[in-house]
Amino acid sequence: MADNGPMELHQVRYCVALCKNLNFTRAAEACNVTQPALTRAIQKLEDELGGPLFERERSLTQLTELGRLMRPLLEQTLAAAEAAKAQATRFRKRETGSLRIGLPPSISARAVTSSLRELTRRIPELNVELVMADEADLVEGLLQGEADAAFVSSGTDRPDRLNSWAMFKENFHIGMTAAHPLAQSEIIAVAALAGETLLARRGCAATASLRHLCAEAGVSLRLRHLCTSEEHLQHLAASGLGLVLVPQHVPILSGLIARPLAEPVPERTVLLAVVGGRRYSPALDAFIKLSRARDFAAEFALG
Repeated sequence: MADNGPMELHQVRYCVALCKNLNFTRAAEACNVTQPALTRAIQKLEDELGGPLFERERSLTQLTELGRLMRPLLEQTLAAAEAAKAQATRFRKRETGSLRIGLPPSISARAVTSSLRELTRRIPELNVELVMADEADLVEGLLQGEADAAFVSSGTDRPDRLNSWAMFKENFHIGMTAAHPLAQSEIIAVAALAGETLLARRGCAATASLRHLCAEAGVSLRLRHLCTSEEHLQHLAASGLGLVLVPQHVPILSGLIARPLAEPVPERTVLLAVVGGRRYSPALDAFIKLSRARDFAAEFALG
């Protein structure tokens, strides 16, 4: 095979047209070029592939054995290039795109649903991936380019490279079965937690705050069954294995009820974080703007 440089797309396009028409004049017309230009391009392609692709006998043109072998590959190459060009055009017109959003288990998916509804209206074929992980891993995923944006708590360690905006604030309530004695109280005093078992999230600042409140009040609170899944924690609590701290805006399982604490743990602020200095895709830019414009308090109040 001659080393005459890389195969060019227009050569592939001309060759595919000639395969279909088996006539140089008609193929040139289909490609909107002169016949000499098409002939030169075919000859260069044949040089690059190391042999003739067509047998030329006056007005009769036929594919050679090499031509028959190359035809489906060249057609696939052309189709892939045209698909890539069409996809890029649609991306520029904001008709398609992708977005990866990090969401820890303890932050409700309601943080993203309203923005995504509007975003998919604007970008009809938007592909969204929710990346579920604990907050430390989400921050690392942002830095490594494994997510475009992530929701994290204000207490999460955030490198200077991250930009973040406050989205909403929320408290934590105590979740328990309806049969639990504390379920009869409208508000739970810290002293009432003496001897209770708390089902805890790994690395949860609210859990640490509640334990500190209990220690200050001289209350013994057992910490058991560490878990990273919000759903799993609530299932454990619904089975009567202990109490669980439930974020205010996370839906609660049927069979559990939630009560506020008389001495509440500090409320947390939920932030939207992205890596600063990176160029935002149209989808990410729109998502950030939609999220920052939302009235989360009003949305959550409406249920």
